[in-house]
Amino acid sequence: MRTLATISLAALACAACSKPADKPAATAVSNDVVIVATDYAFKAPATVRPGLVNFRFSNTGRVRHELNIHQFKPGVSIDPFIKTIREDKTVRPLIVGAVGVLFAEPGGHSNSGLAVNVLPGENYAVICIFRDSTDAKAHYEMGMYSLITGSSEAAAMTASIPTDTIVAMDYAFKYPQSVAPGPHAFLMRNDGKQSHEMNFLLLKKGVTLQKVLDTDKAGGNIDDMFDGDLGLLHSYGGTSPLGQLTINMLPDREYVVACFFQDTPKSLPHYKLGMYGSIHTTAQKST
Repeated sequence: MRTLATISLAALACAACSKPADKPAATAVSNDVVIVATDYAFKAPATVRPGLVNFRFSNTGRVRHELNIHQFKPGVSIDPFIKTIREDKTVRPLIVGAVGVLFAEPGGHSNSGLAVNVLPGENYAVICIFRDSTDAKAHYEMGMYSLITGSSEAAAMTASIPTDTIVAMDYAFKYPQSVAPGPHAFLMRNDGKQSHEMNFLLLKKGVTLQKVLDTDKAGGNIDDMFDGDLGLLHSYGGTSPLGQLTINMLPDREYVVACFFQDTPKSLPHYKLGMYGSIHTTAQKST
């Protein structure tokens, strides 16, 4: 059952959440690169052509997987990165930053992408940190990680799609209240002092955020109110993720953005401090 710990957005209205974010720009995205999950490994290219690449994620396995991408600092390879995670230490000294995370159910695929400016010669880690149960090994411990390097080829041809910026603060989002349907690239900027995430979820047709809140408050099951997690971006305070979520926004729907991070294990999750909101799409594309 989905609970407050995973998605409930208790009624903590925040004026900052409803302010429009930066004026939409445009993102130029090259051809998609599809990474495939199996149980328990990735089928990923060793190299990709540089430029703004849109990573897609497909799951041919029988359990849920994630695609978590980081860019390494020069000279860093995959082995010390995995060793650091196994030792439960911070990977911050090893990475330029996080790109983002996509999710895929068994036999399914992510309904969004991760656009990242792949640089020639730079290394990128892809890893799954899920566990099949609380006492099971993490998927990366069973070999579910890989290394991707930007090749020395010329950058690929690109096509532009609208870009919308969502600003994370301590503890609220500034975001566009509505967007036109169709392809969008969502960029997160963290203006706060704390680490934050921008978790994107789609409500089922006819469901509103208020209905989720009311059902959860009454102790009902809200699992069936969502069409799934579309992915997330996260970053340390005062920085921005290296990737952008690329989503084909459906017409006349409501999308939820939320941060579930905690400043300390004993702190309230950020959404309980007001760090959530929803974005509506118009019925038709703007002309």
